Amino acid sequence: WDVDYRTMLDLCSHGANACFLTGHFDTMNELIDEVLSKDIDTKEKYRVSEIKVKSLYSAGKFNESIDAALDFNRQLGLPAPQKKPASKFTIIREYIRVKKLLKDKTAENIANLPELDDERYEMGQRMNEHLATSVYLVEPTMLPLVIFQSVTTSLKHGLSPTSSPAFARLGLLLCGPFGKPHEG
Repeated sequence: WDVDYRTMLDLCSHGANACFLTGHFDTMNELIDEVLSKDIDTKEKYRVSEIKVKSLYSAGKFNESIDAALDFNRQLGLPAPQKKPASKFTIIREYIRVKKLLKDKTAENIANLPELDDERYEMGQRMNEHLATSVYLVEPTMLPLVIFQSVTTSLKHGLSPTSSPAFARLGLLLCGPFGKPHEG
């Protein structure tokens, strides 16, 4: 690490991904732990953190996957919901916040938002993609909060490849549980 930091980070990150894809989970975990144990910028740990979240999900360890994703977002300094059932009040409060941000915005206005150019928020958005699938299975009341957070980030900081699924999920919520298909 001291001699060639970048090469070591790349080797461990790519190696962990290769091990994940080939089913060598013990080696994958060793490589992930190697990177996560280093005193380096959180953004440098994104690739292995994402692999960790995906591997835990693939192994059916949904609670651990949620914990890892939430922890990473907090390390980035981004808001992350608490891992507990969300009250109706909290869900409605966050829905109202998103609705205020969407006020008077057309689909064209949203499509013309600038691109997300903050690497930290982009990582958080991608981590929320993984988080959404796990919370749906473990604690479905958290799902609206993850969706609202992703939509809010897109509206405030710009669009990214994760924005379309976030808006689609918002539409799903509005058409389904919220009973507002005219808004979805």
